Amino acid sequence: MERLTTKNTDGSYAPLPGMQERAMQRLGCWEDMAEQLEQEQAAAAAELEALRGRGKEKSVRFRELFARKLTVANMLDALRRSDRTE
Repeated sequence: MERLTTKNTDGSYAPLPGMQERAMQRLGCWEDMAEQLEQEQAAAAAELEALRGRGKEKSVRFRELFARKLTVANMLDALRRSDRTE
């Protein structure tokens, strides 16, 4: 991936010369992705709970959904670890 920013000595980031617009676009895309993953995580949790309520913990759908929920959780965790601004 082409870098659009440079890391300053204080740990902050700045866009490379002439790359501010592209850097902002990329940041916006990353933020959209994080929001979509959070929504997917919430939806998966709700559906898993509904399946549990019907005793479907051993169904293929439950297992697939559980695996997806874990994958999304790992992706969100990686994004949160890389966000040192909070």
